[in-house]
Formats: sequence, structure tokens, C-alpha cells
Amino acid sequence: MKLSRRGLLALLRSKLFRAAVSIILIAVLLATVDLGELAETLRNVAPGLLALAVLVFLVTNMTSVLKWRLIIQAQGASVSWPYLTSIFYMGLFFNNFLPTNFGGDLVRIYKLSRATGNTVDATSSVVLDRASSTFALLTIALVAALLELRRLGTGLALGILGMFVVFLLLIGLFASERTARRLARFPLLRGDPFGIRRHLRDFYMSVNQFRDQKRTMAVVLAFSLVYQALYVVSVNLLALSLDIHLPVAFYFLFIPIVLAVGMMPLSLNGLGVREGAWVLLFTQAGVPAAEALSMSVLNTLMITAVSMIGGIFYLLDPSLPDPAGEAAGGD
Repeated sequence: MKLSRRGLLALLRSKLFRAAVSIILIAVLLATVDLGELAETLRNVAPGLLALAVLVFLVTNMTSVLKWRLIIQAQGASVSWPYLTSIFYMGLFFNNFLPTNFGGDLVRIYKLSRATGNTVDATSSVVLDRASSTFALLTIALVAALLELRRLGTGLALGILGMFVVFLLLIGLFASERTARRLARFPLLRGDPFGIRRHLRDFYMSVNQFRDQKRTMAVVLAFSLVYQALYVVSVNLLALSLDIHLPVAFYFLFIPIVLAVGMMPLSLNGLGVREGAWVLLFTQAGVPAAEALSMSVLNTLMITAVSMIGGIFYLLDPSLPDPAGEAAGGD
């Protein structure tokens, strides 16, 4: 039976298909590594270094919260640091259950809009937060891929370059007033069905107000780079806890590429694709496949465990401080 183009696209976007891809890729990975060696590596993890890695990861998350708060403040809103932190962790928590690693952003938008009373600005703040992180990630990944072109090959470098160029084109198109006018003239939007045109216009205006706030965006991008760098440091500490010793430069080279590859919508939350990239890259640096996979497994466990904080915040949400305004001692 021949699939139509629309049917093929629907299949590729379906949760079931992505879950199947994840299961297949993980099965292939497990078949190619020594499971006994994998278990032994994880069993001998150094608790002190593991705890330090978790601590750095927590600091990494707070850097992201600070960056997000700068965006919200630039919009003229005021949300206390404790409440914004709780919303951020709620998003991490729901990422474990929603189909993509952007699923938790919907929770962040919902919670923030209830705190500020402005759904449009809440949405644009999360979009700008994600966009700045993606820009920093792709920038680091592209620089790393180009610096190690011989080791990684042109295929991977071109893939990262393609993602970077597409991202810049999307940003350029969205920032273009000409594109916005053409979109407004789109036949389906002329009658403003369900208020879509008005909502798109408001969203566009909310995001594009930052065109005149270059200093704020420069600081946001700087925080994004710091965020990505701290995450790489936490992964390096995880590796050391597994008695895996590599120059720090390798982590700054490989981790952004792993994350960039994991963003591709090929599997459920990048599961399987991300682990495959992890093994492929680190084995080229001389790390055995089982140890490379153990790093990925431990990293996933760390993120999942920390994200459980968001579940606690979600359960206690009614008792959190007043979201509007500055809480005492919030900074």
C-alpha cells in the first residue's frame, strides 16, 4: 500500500512512530555494547563526583531561570524569583511525559500567563528563552564541528551547519515586517477566524519589541552561552564519576553536537538518537561504547531525578508565594 505525502508526514509526526524509532535505536545500541560492562561501569560510580555534577546542573538551571527572568522584566512584568523557579521546574517535570522536549514549555506558558495575566507575553518570553538557548547551542556545536572537521567528518559538520542556517533563516523571516504583512494577507487569515490573526499580530509585536532592546538581548545570549557551558561541565563531572578521563575540550566539542542532534524530531524526546550520537562521538575519542552509553544513561537519570523537583512544586503550587511582584529575599 502506497502512502501519500500527507500520510507519510502524519506518520513521521505521530507519537507512536517516534516511540518506535526510540525503542529500535535503543535496542540496537544495547545489542552493540557489553551489557555486563555497562552495568559494572554504572555500579562503580563515584558518589562525590556524581553529587558535584548534580550541584552544577542545579546551578545551570538557575542560570536559565535568571535569563528567562530578564526577558520577562524587559516586557514590563514582575514575577518573583521563587515562583519563576517553580514554574521552570514544572516545565522540566512535564517534559518527562509530553511527546517532545518542548512539551514542558506549554506548562511554563500556562503557569506564567496565570501569574502575569498576559498569555501573549508569556508565550513570547518562553519562545525567546528557547530561541536564545538554541542559538547558543548551535553556535557552540558549529564551531566545535568545524574545529574538529577531520575527526568528525564533513557529513556531521554539514548537518549542524544546515540546522544553524535554517534557524537563522527562521529568525530572519519572523523578524521581517514584510513577511508579517504578507502573512496577514493570507486568505485564511483575512477574516480573522477564531481571532488567529489578532493573536499572531499580538505575538509578533510582543517578540519584536526586543529589536530595540539590543543590550538586553546581548545579556540574554551571554547567559545562554554560560548555561550551555555549565551543562558541559556537569557532564564532564559525570564522566569523571564513572572514571572516564578525557580532556575538557572533548566535552565542549561533543556535548553541543549531541544536544543539537537530539533536537531533530526523529524520536520521542530525542531518545535513542541522542544516545546513538553520544556513543558515536565518544568512541571516536577512544571511550569504549559501554562507557560512552553509561555517560548518556547517567546524564538522563540526573536530568530526570532533578526534574522531579518540578513535580513537588506542581503539587504545592497553591501554597507558593504570591507570583506577582518581588518576594522578600527573592533575589
